[in-house]
Amino acid sequence: MKSMMLSLWDDFRKLISVDMSQTTYIIIACVLGICGMLALLSFFKGNYNKGKSVKWGKIVVALLMFGILALLSAVRFA
Repeated sequence: MKSMMLSLWDDFRKLISVDMSQTTYIIIACVLGICGMLALLSFFKGNYNKGKSVKWGKIVVALLMFGILALLSAVRFA
């Protein structure tokens, strides 16, 4: 089981660092960053007065986008 997970990680690392070109990586990183920032800004822009509840979905999406971006950056440069 452990060797299978390590093999999966090695395959993912090879896909990101060797098989993916620099231009493709930059485009994916920019799209993830922009989507994360838009979700974060729309969360902070929300109208929370007048007793309305907070919409947590946008902040979860923003954290997910930034997490995927951090994972791709860690795989690419580590």
